[in-house]
Amino acid sequence: MVRSQTCSDSQPEFTSFAHKTSFTRRRTSTQMRVVVVGGGVAGLSAALQLAAEGASVFLVESKDILGGRVRLQDAGDWVLDPGLHLLRRRGPFQQLLRRLRAPRVLGKRFEAAKMFAVGCDSSRTREVLASMRLDGQDAPERLVVPTGGWSSLVGRLILAARDLGVKFLIEQEVKSILLNEDGIVRAVRIAENEIECDSVVLAVSPVFAARLLATASLPTAALDACSEHRVAAIDAALLGKVMRPYSGYFDEASGVLVIDLAMPDRLPERGSVESCTLLHAVCLSKDGEEGLTAIKTFLDSRCAGWRNMVAVRRSSKSVMLHPCAPAERLNGEMYIDNGIALAGTHVITSHTLSDAAVDSGRKAAKALMNR
Repeated sequence: MVRSQTCSDSQPEFTSFAHKTSFTRRRTSTQMRVVVVGGGVAGLSAALQLAAEGASVFLVESKDILGGRVRLQDAGDWVLDPGLHLLRRRGPFQQLLRRLRAPRVLGKRFEAAKMFAVGCDSSRTREVLASMRLDGQDAPERLVVPTGGWSSLVGRLILAARDLGVKFLIEQEVKSILLNEDGIVRAVRIAENEIECDSVVLAVSPVFAARLLATASLPTAALDACSEHRVAAIDAALLGKVMRPYSGYFDEASGVLVIDLAMPDRLPERGSVESCTLLHAVCLSKDGEEGLTAIKTFLDSRCAGWRNMVAVRRSSKSVMLHPCAPAERLNGEMYIDNGIALAGTHVITSHTLSDAAVDSGRKAAKALMNR
C-alpha cells in the first residue's frame, strides 16, 4: 500500500482515559490491503474490524476531523453534541465499546417516560424518539446519555484503531476507484496519488458512494434512488430549567421533538443539572427556515423565556438525519464481487441510527475478509 506524503495522523488528543481493548490483531500469512472511505462511526467500525482480522487499513476522510455527523463542535465549557443523539443500551455500538473496554461511557438512562406528548400518546412519543422518524418504526427504547458526549465515544474508536495499526488520511478526498481487468479493485485515486489496495469500504453517503462507483463504471441505480431525510435543528445550552418536570416534548402537529440532555459531565463548573438545560430540538417534518421557525414557535409556547437563558446556541437549517427511507436500504454486499462493500445507515440491518452504522461497518469488514 502506498502512503501519500500528505498523510497525517493529527487528531484532537483523547488521552483522558485508558484504551486497553479486547481486540487483538490476528496474524495472517497474506495481508489484505483495504481502503476505508469515510471517517464516521461506520467507517471507524469497519476499520477496527478489518485491522483486528489482520488487514492493512488506510482510512480516508474528506473533513478536517473524524466522527462524521457526531464530530465535536466547540461550545466553550459545555459539552453540547451536534444534534439529538442517544445511545441504545445493549446495541451494537455499546457492544463495540465494551470490547474496547471504554470506562463508564454509558452514562445515565434517559428518562423517556417523562417525555410530554402533545397531540399523541406517550408510546407514540417514545417510538419517534427511538427511531427519529415520523413513520413510526418500531425501535428499542433503552436509551442512555453517553458520558462526555459523543465525541468521547468517537475518541475511543480512533485510539483503538490506531492501536491496531490503522493509518489515517484527513482532509483528502478519494476521487475515483480503479479496477483491474477482472473488475476487482486495484487502487483508489487521491489527488495525483494512487493508493494500491485489494478492497474498499464505502462508508459515505449514497450520493458520494454513487459518484465513486460511477468512476469505476459500476451501476448506481439503487444508490441514486435513496431520498435523504433532512431536518432543521437547534442545540442550546440554557442557564435555566425550562422543561421541568419533563425530560422533553414531542408535538405531533409540527413534528418538533425536544429533549434535555443536561448531565453533570456535560456542564461547566458553575452549572448544575437542577439549574441548566442542554436543549436539543429537531423538526422531523421539514427543514430550512420553515423548520427552524416551527422549533422556535414550539419552544416559545412550551418553554417560556428560553431565549433569554441562552449561553450557547447553534442553529442548523438543514441537517441530513437519514440518508434514505427504510424501504430504500441497500444490500451492503451488492458490489462484493468487485471487492467493494458498503457501510452506513443506508445499508440493510435490523438496527437504526448509530447502531446501524456500527453493525453495517463491522459486517462490511467481515464480508470483505471472507471473500
